[in-house]
Amino acid sequence: MNETLSKIYIFSGLGVDRRVFNEIDFGDLDITHVEWIKPEPNEPLVHYAERIAENRVAPHSVLIGLSFGGMLSVEIAKLIPVDKIVLIASAKTKDELPRGVLMKWLLRIRRFIPEYSLTRPNRIAYWFFGVKEKKKNNCFGKF
Repeated sequence: MNETLSKIYIFSGLGVDRRVFNEIDFGDLDITHVEWIKPEPNEPLVHYAERIAENRVAPHSVLIGLSFGGMLSVEIAKLIPVDKIVLIASAKTKDELPRGVLMKWLLRIRRFIPEYSLTRPNRIAYWFFGVKEKKKNNCFGKF
């Protein structure tokens, strides 16, 4: 079986960066960790997905998304043809998120919280994401 493997693009979740995948051995697979870009004020997810995909994601590839990165992967797949999407701890759409979840509350109050407190390592992020081992704390980074 001589199958050509697709390019793989990996999207981390909000508040974490590519280091969250450090313990996964991708072997010889052709992977690219897609870096987050700064969102525009009140930017819809669809527009953000267009900007991320533009010149960063090739058609007919595999998208792997963790948490919010999974939702972004789904939006990108609506814009360009992809071979597969792998979602890790993610909903396909915001409608699949449980009502009353802490994240929904956080999204509403985000405009009152300084950006640095959501994008830099801190005790609240460690607690919320269940980080217990010191070495794993390093996966939290700036998006």
